Amino acid sequence: MNFLLDIIRGIVIGIANIIPGVSGGTMMVTMGIYDKLLGSITGLFKQFKKSVKTLFPYFIGMAVGIVAFAFLLTKVLLVKFPLPTAFAFIGLIAGGIPVLVKRVKGAGAAKKTSASGGFVSCVVVFALFFALIIGMQFLGEGAEKAVTPSVLSALIMLVMGVLAAAAMVVPGVSGSLLLLAFGYYNTVTGAVTEFISAVFDWNLPVLLEKTAILFPFGIGVLLGIFFVAKLIEWLLAHYARLTYCGILGLVAASPVPVFLNAWGGSVGVVVILASAVTFGAGFAVAYFMGRE
Repeated sequence: MNFLLDIIRGIVIGIANIIPGVSGGTMMVTMGIYDKLLGSITGLFKQFKKSVKTLFPYFIGMAVGIVAFAFLLTKVLLVKFPLPTAFAFIGLIAGGIPVLVKRVKGAGAAKKTSASGGFVSCVVVFALFFALIIGMQFLGEGAEKAVTPSVLSALIMLVMGVLAAAAMVVPGVSGSLLLLAFGYYNTVTGAVTEFISAVFDWNLPVLLEKTAILFPFGIGVLLGIFFVAKLIEWLLAHYARLTYCGILGLVAASPVPVFLNAWGGSVGVVVILASAVTFGAGFAVAYFMGRE
């Protein structure tokens, strides 16, 4: 049962990572698995078997979420039903905030060491990270970049993978939004969907071309996840309360970009009701999955 539940959590994280404005890291926090996954990633070399056993169902779920829902979300749901889809993720975010608030209080109840920041410093850190997410909305969308297989393209995709992965690990920061800002979002999502189509059609030239784009990107993702996870683990070990306050600021601001990316002007009663239902469903899923 736990294995299946972890796969479902991985699917949610995978889906979140392909939606501009939504962060996979936020989903990890709201489902109460952030610390567990962080520890498994950073302990991969020290406790290999244990870490792989923990991470395996999540990686399966993420792969399923990205591959199976990339087309459905980017081409159907976010195009035809943007607001109800967005509110499903806003509900997922909101449902996990009470758990995060408890983490902040728990860290504050610890001994007065460097791991426990004062109330004022906690508020300042919260406000700074909240403002960071709001400020990122003014990055805009960069001109779309065409990528063809080459050494330079491989290096660029490696860097894009590191940036996207860093955003996956840091709650509230959307890897998709960063890719949009640099102009590589459609390149990556398009390569994924074309790669899948080429597999079914066994179109070898297209498979090789898309592999040349996706492979360095995937390597970058792995490197980014590991090194950023190491940094956050260190921060949690030395400045737990301040780190949780920063994470709370990132997560609390997350609904803003999700809403702005989906908002298209005036909406009807049916859309409002559908959004309320999807918000409630998302909230319930996060609340349930946030408890083992």
